Amino acid sequence: MIFKKGFFLILIRVLLIVALSVGMVYTYLNTELSITPVMFGVFILIGILEISWHLQKQERNWNSFLRSVEFGDFNRAYQRKTNSKELEEAYELISAQMETLQTNREAEFRLLQTVLRHVSVAVVCYQEEGEVVFTNKAFNTLLDLPGLIHIDRLREQYPKIHQIMLSKEGDPSEWIDHDKGQKLFIKTESFKLKGKAHRLASLTDIRSSLETKELESYQKLMRVMTHEIMNSTTPVLSLIRVVNKKLIREEELIALNEKDQKNVAISLNAIEERTSGMLKFVEAYKQINRPIEPHPEPVESKALIESVTSLMNPETAVDLEVTDKIKDTLYLDRSLISQVLINLVKNGLDAVKETEHPRVHIATRTSFDRAIIEVEDNGPGVAAQAIQEIFVPFFTTKPEGSGIGLALSRKIIKAHGGILEYSRVNGLTRFTIDLPLKG
Repeated sequence: MIFKKGFFLILIRVLLIVALSVGMVYTYLNTELSITPVMFGVFILIGILEISWHLQKQERNWNSFLRSVEFGDFNRAYQRKTNSKELEEAYELISAQMETLQTNREAEFRLLQTVLRHVSVAVVCYQEEGEVVFTNKAFNTLLDLPGLIHIDRLREQYPKIHQIMLSKEGDPSEWIDHDKGQKLFIKTESFKLKGKAHRLASLTDIRSSLETKELESYQKLMRVMTHEIMNSTTPVLSLIRVVNKKLIREEELIALNEKDQKNVAISLNAIEERTSGMLKFVEAYKQINRPIEPHPEPVESKALIESVTSLMNPETAVDLEVTDKIKDTLYLDRSLISQVLINLVKNGLDAVKETEHPRVHIATRTSFDRAIIEVEDNGPGVAAQAIQEIFVPFFTTKPEGSGIGLALSRKIIKAHGGILEYSRVNGLTRFTIDLPLKG
């Protein structure tokens, strides 16, 4: 058996103590000199103390090494040279791996800090008690609080932000109005770092995004309005020029033959028709811009649906189905919601005119504290390029449509605190109304 160096040295010490013990017993029994066994005892004690010191040294060395691994601090003093070559190699290997890991971790942390400093989103990391660990430049600029040490400093200037950041209810997120018209979205998330509870909060100013969306909406509206106005004014102007040319010559009215009289009459009728269309357009514009103030009242779901379906008289044989699963009483403006449902059902009936086995389905149900009303049809649906436009005022895909039905419907639902959405599911066109159950 080949003994390792460290084990061999300990074995020598143990054997020496055993030999000294035997010598002490022998001299004590067979000699009259008391000094001899005493000397053997002293040597035995020295040997025991030396072994204990050696083992404790090894234990201290291991403890120091493991602490270095735990805290990633390899500047701690521990003896790498030992009596075991394999142990020395293990020390070196583990130390090298841990030092590499620590270097990579520090590099990643510095990279993360650099990235967070340069992002436009305000970020702050803090402990659950409120002690700030890190803030980036965007946060310091947004709140004008450089060198923030504790979240409590926000209490006086930004009480709402302070309340959200220290909220104990999960990971809250909320919109708040900030200085200079800014609209902030605050989101917090909890995590643990080295066993301690921390939170990361981000504050995003979405004012520019809202302004962009608002501008896009205005651009869509103006594009549709321009199209409608041009469609009406261009032919009117052209017809007026024709009539003017026929009736007036050198600033005097002229007599017309029978054929010209007929053409002028047709032109005047067309001008009247287009002018009437423009007036209707203006009335529609006034309607879509008029504020909507619902007057909620208790309404039974069944009565609401029946009041809508009783008005429907489709020109073709359409399978109009109703599935009503709402047992609770709804609180809403019956007249306004009926207007929305009538519009959606009529759209569905129009959409299935050319469909084989036409079908329109009205379904109601509850989901938690919400009332869900769905109007489905098996028509062809809205063209992909038009989906983003269907709720824009005056946009229409129908030759005779006004383009305010869906826009007004969404406005009514929004006034009730709800949502109106379009979707295409399993070959069916679906408009979903999501309303608060209790109004």
